[in-house]
Amino acid sequence: MEKFSDTRPRPRRHPILIILTALWAALTGFVLVCMVIPTMPNAGLFAVSVLAYTYNPFLLVLAVLGGILILLAWKRRLRVATVVASALTLSVLVAVAVPTVRLAQTAAENDVELSVAQLFGGPHGGLTEPTETTTYTTVDGDELLMDVWQPADQQRASDAALVYVYGGGFESGTRDQWAPYFQHLTSQGITVFSMDYRLSTPSEPSYDKAASDVKCAVGWVHRNADEYGIDAQRIAISGGSAGGNLALVAAYAADSDAITPSCEVDDTSVRAVVDFYGPTDLAALYDGTPSAAVQDSLVQYLGGTPTEQPDRYRDLSPMTYVGENSPPTLIIQGLRDTGVQSQLSVDLAERLDAEGVENELLLLPDTEHAFDAGFGSFANQISQARISDFLQEHLID
Repeated sequence: MEKFSDTRPRPRRHPILIILTALWAALTGFVLVCMVIPTMPNAGLFAVSVLAYTYNPFLLVLAVLGGILILLAWKRRLRVATVVASALTLSVLVAVAVPTVRLAQTAAENDVELSVAQLFGGPHGGLTEPTETTTYTTVDGDELLMDVWQPADQQRASDAALVYVYGGGFESGTRDQWAPYFQHLTSQGITVFSMDYRLSTPSEPSYDKAASDVKCAVGWVHRNADEYGIDAQRIAISGGSAGGNLALVAAYAADSDAITPSCEVDDTSVRAVVDFYGPTDLAALYDGTPSAAVQDSLVQYLGGTPTEQPDRYRDLSPMTYVGENSPPTLIIQGLRDTGVQSQLSVDLAERLDAEGVENELLLLPDTEHAFDAGFGSFANQISQARISDFLQEHLID
């Protein structure tokens, strides 16, 4: 029996296109997973989530690449690659559209006009570096430094000043890490004092040092107000994350003997507080977070768990010191925050309301922890506009 061979051309597999599609799909899938899982098991995944939400519109680059891969795969009849790329590209478009729409609605509610062009830039005007670095105190042989960002005399707004406390889980961070924020404030004529404080280490908690250093720094600014040409009655304090916690504690416990300054100062009061997602109840943060890393940071900072050190968790929680004389407070909180539960900020606002303290709670949808690291992000455009209005009302006018 005569045998016939099949001479029809076999379809080409296009291995390079398949490999490129697989790599793109792996990267895109990884980013999307980081955007939906409720907690981050490690710092790397957390960083991806922060970047994905902070710079959300830039994910359109993945969508454009996906569109190109869809077209190429479809032309070459690679059905699996076409379906996978189509599904992931659609998911990316949704992941960009939903946060953008929600933030646009929040911007409209706060009378803020969002700028696409500003996504690519930083603040306009103001100082790009500190005018001076000085030692505000020396404790146990350690010099604690303060960067001073001081606008020219003719640019100052009612001689107002703001002390900034950086974040980093009470164990890391630097006083210059939020420099664009300081530049923005100096563009409005506000003198900024960005401070060091003693951090915790695995062998040495800093629960008895950090907040005391913040009160010392505020007192130092009061004492040197004339030297820097500022009004001692127009000093605000601000901080993010752990720094937000310390700023709130120092502001609310200004007259409390529970936390004493680490240097000899008289007045540690402030006129207003701007808090970026600072944990307001440390025991509730420990008990409510699904993040082991957050719990580890608290244990290192406070020297134990809430069960082991209940007094320390209470004494270093801003909620402990809220009273009718607490200064006006602006609370800025992302609703996607996987580092600090947004409910803690809501609880603080409710407590301030109950005490009759003037406060504003700005809840930003689809916004991660440390979102303000991206100065031009939509979330930060909203927050900076609200900060300007808040400081104008409570610090400058």
